Order: sequence, then C-alpha cells, then structure tokens
Amino acid sequence: MSRTISIIPCQQRPDESTSGRCWLLLVFCLLCAMPAVAQKGFDADTVLLERVFNYSSHYAQEQDSFQSNVYIKHLYQTHRRNFTLWAVPSMYAIARGQRAFVSEEYSRLTMKPDGELENRRQVYYTTIPHNRRTMPTLLEFITPSLYKETLYGDHILSPFYHTNRVFYRYTTSRIDDKLSRLYFRPRYVRNTQLVHGLATVETQTGRIIDAEMGGDFDMLRFQTLTTQGDHGSRALMPKFCRTNVDFHFMGNHIYSAFEAAYDCPITLPDSVNVKGDRQLIDSIRPYSLSEAEQAIYDYRDSIRNSRQKDTVAIDTLQQMPKKRKRNYLKEIGWDLVGESLIRSLRTSSEAGYVRLSPIINPQYISYSHRKGFSYRFKLGAQLNLSDQTSLGVNTRFGYNFKQRKFYFDLPLRLNYTYRDRDAFAEIAWANGNRIYNSTVIDEIRREKGDVPGLDDMNLDQFDDLNLRVTNTLPLNNRLSIEAGLVFHQRKAVYHAQMKQMGMPTEYRSLAPMLSVKTRPLPKGPLFSIDYERGLPGKDNHLTYERWEIDASLKHRLHRLQTLNLRLGTGFYTDRDKNFFMDYANFRDENLPEGWDDDWSGNFQLLRSRLYNQSDYYIRGNVSFESPLMAMSFVPFAGRFVERERIYLSSLSIAHTRLYSELGYGFTCRFFSVGLFSSFLNVKFQEFGAKFTFELFRRW
Repeated sequence: MSRTISIIPCQQRPDESTSGRCWLLLVFCLLCAMPAVAQKGFDADTVLLERVFNYSSHYAQEQDSFQSNVYIKHLYQTHRRNFTLWAVPSMYAIARGQRAFVSEEYSRLTMKPDGELENRRQVYYTTIPHNRRTMPTLLEFITPSLYKETLYGDHILSPFYHTNRVFYRYTTSRIDDKLSRLYFRPRYVRNTQLVHGLATVETQTGRIIDAEMGGDFDMLRFQTLTTQGDHGSRALMPKFCRTNVDFHFMGNHIYSAFEAAYDCPITLPDSVNVKGDRQLIDSIRPYSLSEAEQAIYDYRDSIRNSRQKDTVAIDTLQQMPKKRKRNYLKEIGWDLVGESLIRSLRTSSEAGYVRLSPIINPQYISYSHRKGFSYRFKLGAQLNLSDQTSLGVNTRFGYNFKQRKFYFDLPLRLNYTYRDRDAFAEIAWANGNRIYNSTVIDEIRREKGDVPGLDDMNLDQFDDLNLRVTNTLPLNNRLSIEAGLVFHQRKAVYHAQMKQMGMPTEYRSLAPMLSVKTRPLPKGPLFSIDYERGLPGKDNHLTYERWEIDASLKHRLHRLQTLNLRLGTGFYTDRDKNFFMDYANFRDENLPEGWDDDWSGNFQLLRSRLYNQSDYYIRGNVSFESPLMAMSFVPFAGRFVERERIYLSSLSIAHTRLYSELGYGFTCRFFSVGLFSSFLNVKFQEFGAKFTFELFRRW
C-alpha cells in the first residue's frame, strides 16, 4: 500500500492538517538555522578568547621594569602525620611538636623589561622553630603568570595563552555590558599540567580582572584565587592572590593557606634583611591576621609568658635554678645528623654559600638495564673573593652497585671577569669512567698465543684517574675558547692477572687541549671543535692526536615542548701505540645528571666496550619532549604524567653495522621511566629500561 504526500501552501488550506504541516516546516527551518545560530555564538566566544590571548601584547606593551612591595603570609595546619613525614624534604621542621604555624614575610618584587620576576626577601618571621622554612615549592604559586605560556615557573599550561587553547575547552557567559565570564577545563583528559576554573574578563579589551583556578601538581592539590592589576604591565601581575593547598602523602595530611598582597604602601630600605623581628612585621603588615592565625600567635605568646613568670618566681624565692641537662644525643642525632640525612643543607651570606644534597634521597637513585643501580649526591660551595671574583667547587659523588665502584668528580673553579664577560679557570680531579683497552687482548694473544679463557678474564678493563687544568675565555657573546692540559693515569682493574701475562698494568698520557665553542645565532645550535695532542714521554706514556666536532640544539617549542638535536663525530689522526680510544663527547657516563642530561644525549643500551674500540665515530641523537602525548591518556595513571619523550639515536663506528636505539619515556611526580630498543641496521638486538626517582624533586 502506497501513500502520496503532497505539500500544499498554508494560505490555501488553513485547516488543522495543513496547520500541522506548517508547524513541521517551521521546526525544520529552525533546525536548519541552528548551525548558523550556534556558529554565531561560537564566533562571539572566539572574539572574546582572542582578546584575552592578545591582551598582553595590545594593552600592556609598556614592559618597563617596576618594583612592588609584597606582603606574604602562610598558614600551616597538620591534620594527620606520622613518621614518614620526617623523610619529606623541608617537612622536617613540622614533623613533630605543635600542629599549626604561621609565617610572614615582606619582599621587594621587581619586574624586569623582559618580563622576568625577581623577588628579594627583606623581612621574615615565623612560628616554626629556628625560623625555618617549609614547603618552599609553595612559593611558585604566589605569583601566577596568567598571560605567559606556563602559570608557575616551567609547569602548568596557562589557559589564557593562545598556543595552549588546543588543551582546553572554553565556554562564556555575559555578566553585563562590560564584563563576561570565561570558563575553562581540560579538553581531552584531566592532567597535572592543566587547570580548570573561571575568570572574569573585561569584554572590550580581554583584560582578566580576576581568576579562580584549581589543579593537582607535584603532590599538591591547589585552589588559587587571583585579582589582577588594572593597567599596563601591572595588569599582567596579581594585585592580590590567595591559594589553598592540600598535601597528602603516606597518611599525612597538611593544609596550607597563603596570601600575597602586592603594591603595599611601606617601602623599606634596600639594606634591610631581617629575620625573627616580631615588632617589625607587626608594623608593616598591611591588614590584620585571621582568627586562626592570631590564635597561633597568642598560643606562642602564652607559652613564652608562662616561662618568664616561672623564671621570675624562682628569682623571687632566691632559689638557684637547676641547671638544665642538655640532651646531646637528641641534639646531635636529631637536629644535626637527622636533618642532614633527609634534607638539603643550604647556607648563604655575602661571603658565599654551601650546599649539600640530602644523603638519603630517593631521587638520587637510578637504575638502568646495563649498569644496574646507582646512587649519587652533590656538594657545592662558593667563596666570594670580590665583586667580580669567586672561588667555588661543585663536586659530584656516586656509587655503582653492579660495578662496586665509587666515582667522584672534584672541580675547583675560579670565576673572574674578562672584558666584562664571565670567564673561569678550573682544576678538575676525577676517577672518570671505567675504560676498556681496545687492543690489549690482541697484544696478549700475539705474545702468549691462544690462552684458554682469555676472553672471560676482562683484562681489558681499566680505571681512569684524570686531572684537567683548563681556562675558558669568552671572546664575545658568540665565541669562547677553552685551553689547558689533560692528564690520564689508567690502571688495570685486574692488576695481578695483567702482570702475570707480562702486560703493563698502568698507562699514562699528558696532552694539551683546545676547544672552540660558538653559537652564531642566539637561539641556534652550539658548535664545538675539540683538539687534543698527547705528548711523548717515558715507557707506557701514550701519544695520540684526536679531533672532535659536535653540534647540539635544545629548541624550546610551544606548550612545554622541546626538541633536542645532537650530531657529532670524532676521529684519531695519530694513534702511535695508544690503545685507548677515549673521546670527550662520546663516553660512557657513570655520573649522569638525570632526565635533562644523559636521557637525550647518550646511548642507553650500547655496551661499554664499544665506546673505546673504534678510531672514529659518527653519532646522531634526536628527542622530542611534550606533555599530553600517549601515556597521559591512560585512565587514572595518565593524569599524573608531567612530560613524555621520544628518542631516536644512531651510531656508526668501525667494524660494526649501523647501531640505533629507539625509546620512549615519561616522567611523573614519583619517577621517570625510559624504555629502549636497540637495532643493528634494522635487526632487533635488545630491549632495556632506565628508571630514576623523581619524588619531591622540586622540594
């Protein structure tokens, strides 16, 4: 059964059925018009967004440097705590005793013409014992940079920066004729590098009047409310900022609330640098404390007053007070040794500084498939001899559990000024990396014949003790020259076996070196040419001539993305009887610096011997780093991933096919992981991993 439907004009058949058809036609027309209406609304949002994104360049072009007096106060409240809080860097000060503290400070904040901020503290007062600081990472949340690519330092992508819009979803609503509300949230997944919230925006200009943002970063869950300035460069800075933070770790719960008030009326002399003066902080505080904060001060004052009354009563009765016994075990074991083990020691003054990394710190433990577990720590110090001259050390120590080897690098550097540029002379003593003699096994076979089990004796392993004396002079902003002497003393690891085979157990070399580094473009690659020539000497004194050419580029893209490129070659033009192929830019590092160092410039699965077996090498390393790539989209776990990286490295040396490594890695608040595969040409060889702790890296 078929049915024919005819469309009749409404004006010809104004009956009920025709009226229904007209309504259907009207609804159909409205549905067709909805995309246009929606597009019009979307255009309105886009216009407002563009004004917000472009405000800093259109309305705040006068990037003149200015100063602002800043008052900051912190409230710390411990809701739950246990013994694990002692192991958290900077939490040592509040891991025992009372559960609530207040800190106040008065600072001078300077915005430079390039937009960088410099904060100099002038007055500091706290109820934390011994005027200590805790949770220093909170200081980054005091001054959010809304119009920059990142809100806080080098992390958390700002929703108000134009290149970050791909990670956020926006909606808007009108408050009145002048103001609009801008809502933002992560577009795809919730991630530690993104925030959610809302902002009040001046509709005509795109100026942010105030903003409320929430997020989760580095063990902290925060909620920030900021009110911005109203004109010029001041509009790029907060006028008032309040942030509430919750810290949860292993059953511990610490709540902190801090406020920052800018453009305070009282200006202190530049020479003021006071700590622990209650009267001074009371006189310059721009507004009153809250009830909770005042209660903490009152409690502290009541304890002090009760102690003073007890002392007066004893004096009135003319009784000799009992000498208080000092608990030396507690003072030494807890306050000195315990503090040194779990937190960084930093002391500084006009004369210089001393910095010691924590002796017990998970982030200095690393694991690699080839080398096993390693541990390292640092010690730095500097003595200021004059305004333009200083003497400093920046030592590194490490222990490899698989090799059972202790490594050290002890540089002593004299910094001075040469033609208004920073120059330095350095003496560096190190036991280097374990090096392999590329032809010692061949020499033994040539003299002794076929020795059973020779390949399994590892007689080609040597420990390298070296001393470098160099001086670096920057000739201009683009060119610098380094010259000096390099001494190596290489001793056989298996001394007795080498002596039994009639082979030398020690080799020495002394070589002048010259290195020229240039960066033709300010943001371009760094080129270097290194030359080293071994001087002749007595027996077992090695002569050689080595050249190396290297180019490296660390190019920062938008959205916290970084492209690392490195290309280099090295070769020996004179070997004589030198058995060691020891390069400056292609070596097996045992004291790496972590995620930003060896993970992008070295080979992770390359056998140690291959670094020292070829009289030439050609290498290339590429890595790309970005947040929100692959691991970030994994349910639940992906929200904690901060950055991800892809690696591709290739190497050509003598007597082997093209060697390549392909890798993927990610870092989060707890650890960094890298997964690598090696290939000869295109044939798969090996799979391995690298692991380092990142817990409390910024603390």
